[in-house]
Amino acid sequence: MRTLEDVVDIITFGSEKPRWPPPRWLVVVGVIVLSLAALAVIAYVNIGDHRAPGSVTSTVASPTVTVESVDGPPCRPIGWAQSPPVDDSVAGMLIDHVAAGPGSTFERCDRTVADGPWTVVVRRSDGSLGNRGAVVTFPVDAPTAGRSVNIGEVIGKAEGRTVIWPLDRAYARIRGDLSEAELIAIAARTTVVAGRPAVQPPAGYAVAFTGPYRPLTIHQVRYASTAVGEQAVLGEGLTYTGVTSGGGFEDQLYAVHTDNGGLVNGKPAVVSPVFGGNATLAWEPTAGVVAYVGYSGAELDDRAIAALQRLAGRTHVLTSTEWQATNPQTIDQVIEPS
Repeated sequence: MRTLEDVVDIITFGSEKPRWPPPRWLVVVGVIVLSLAALAVIAYVNIGDHRAPGSVTSTVASPTVTVESVDGPPCRPIGWAQSPPVDDSVAGMLIDHVAAGPGSTFERCDRTVADGPWTVVVRRSDGSLGNRGAVVTFPVDAPTAGRSVNIGEVIGKAEGRTVIWPLDRAYARIRGDLSEAELIAIAARTTVVAGRPAVQPPAGYAVAFTGPYRPLTIHQVRYASTAVGEQAVLGEGLTYTGVTSGGGFEDQLYAVHTDNGGLVNGKPAVVSPVFGGNATLAWEPTAGVVAYVGYSGAELDDRAIAALQRLAGRTHVLTSTEWQATNPQTIDQVIEPS
């Protein structure tokens, strides 16, 4: 019977049987195989110098490793494909006077956003982000509940602040804080052009912007709440800023409870759980762009809202060039506003 030491010796050094010289024909075959393998390696290296358009190669030192990116569209900038176009003057946001210095920067990227639903944001002349307006989304799932209502020549379903109706062999949804009659009037003036919704708003209303439902990217900076000095109110969790776009954020504001967030740089702000651990305070610094300050920690109350307002007052924006200079970590994911 073999002992454990015998087994280890066999695993480490091979069989106990004596070694015999291999036959000459086997040596010849081995040389041929090694030659073919060397040629294959050379061919692979040459092919690697002629990569397909769009592929990206990065090299990491010590040891040298070559990694190719996943095929697909690039991580597009905030506001891509939105109308009116979004400039790059607001691409990120930092909180000033932070004890621990700049926070960690992240770029959450949804490369499949163009394949999802699209939106049209319509507001009254006195409307603002999440106030006195509505969001049309197409396409959406068929309604499963609601009262029957007439929308032009078709029958839709209305429930709460939402109306869903058949449109262009699919379904569209309008959601907002307007009256049901106002929502239906906007719905009746909605068409589909090249697979995307278009609205000719009634008098007294205007299209604020159009674009994908999901945000293309979120530029986020994270801090410890202790570092920004608001742990007594917000708890000892995270505080963060975000800059994003897409009609989905505003659509979700009409689907949840919100609170008045006051003014940030003269822009009306709204407090909600959208993109929040506990809450975010969001405003629209420029058309089609959403900026927010949020936290995860203590329960939301008036004191927490006041803390978010103080933090919003301490922020300053970054241009696209300034944002990229922070070397944000890119995180690929499907971003569903919620």
